[in-house]
This record gives sequence, C-alpha cells and structure tokens, in this order.
Amino acid sequence: MMSYLIICVGLITLMKDIPKTCAENSSYSMSVRKYVCIDMPYKETILHSCKSIPRRNAPTMVTVLMDVPKLYDNFVLQLLVFYKFSTYQPFLITIDRNGCEFIRHPPQFGVEKHVYDVLKETLPELLEPCPAGNRTYNLTWYFHQRLSLKHVPAGEYKLRFKLISPPSNTLFGMDIFITVRNAGIISSFMTE
Repeated sequence: MMSYLIICVGLITLMKDIPKTCAENSSYSMSVRKYVCIDMPYKETILHSCKSIPRRNAPTMVTVLMDVPKLYDNFVLQLLVFYKFSTYQPFLITIDRNGCEFIRHPPQFGVEKHVYDVLKETLPELLEPCPAGNRTYNLTWYFHQRLSLKHVPAGEYKLRFKLISPPSNTLFGMDIFITVRNAGIISSFMTE
C-alpha cells in the first residue's frame, strides 16, 4: 500500500508543472464523433459541401462551403443540447436568441458567454456585425478540448446549432455528436 502511495505522490509531483486550461481540472475527456448538416436543402442559402473528417489521434474536423447570397439584418441563433438516455432528450442548455443582438452585444455571463468566447477564438469571421451574409463561407473547424466546460456529466450528447431567418427558414443547421468519458482514477489525483 505504501508503494502505491509513493507512486501517486510521484505522479502528482511530475504533473504539477503542466499548464492549466479550462478543462484541465476536470475528470473527463470530451471528443466529437461526427458533424452532420441537417434540414437540407436550404431555401435561401446554398450548401456546396459539409464534410465530417475523422482523424487518427486528432480531433474530428468539419469543412463547410456555403453561399449566402442575401444580407440579413435579423436572424435567430439557436443552440440546443440533447443527452442520450435511450434516445436523445433535451438537456439543460438552450440558447434561442437574435443573432445580430448576440454579436452586437456579447453576453456577459453563463453558457452564452462561453459560446460567444469559443466562436470569437475559433471562428471570428462568423462574428461580423449585421447585416451579415452576401458572401461565401469556407470554414474548417474542430472542437478544442481546452475550451470545454469544467464540469460535464459523462455520456453521449448531441449539440444542435441552427441559424434561422424569420419566419422559419433554416439558413444553416448542424448536429454535433459528442462523447464525454470519465478519465479515471489517476486523473482525480492530478487536480490541485
């Protein structure tokens, strides 16, 4: 028993100098399994390609090539999180806001601020002020593990992201399938 304790103390000492990130103090790992574009074909936009690219020993990527011919002064940003029990059921996180207001007046707290900060760091070209559109979007993106929330229950999730022009025309929609796993007993010793 004493040898196990010495090994654990040694591991903790070695891991002490590793830089901390947002998800560092968490005891889970999060990975995106796939990205799937939904609600196609779109009435007001042209989706040329939407491809999920799994990569060995690296995060799954998505590439999207899309023409948005019109300018939009008003659109709805919708973000819904689902948790898989036997089927996907709505989870606690829902954002349903005017997209132009979301960009013009960034949220100051909560999950909305976290979503805004992730977009600002990884896809700043999407946060252009309204009117938005009248261009071609060529995006390549992947989820950065360091940007995940600190506390997420283990399981399978579906994150649904939609941009909707009033009254109910989907400009773009995507489902992101995420797996969260407990990292194990060793990771719990590595937190401070």
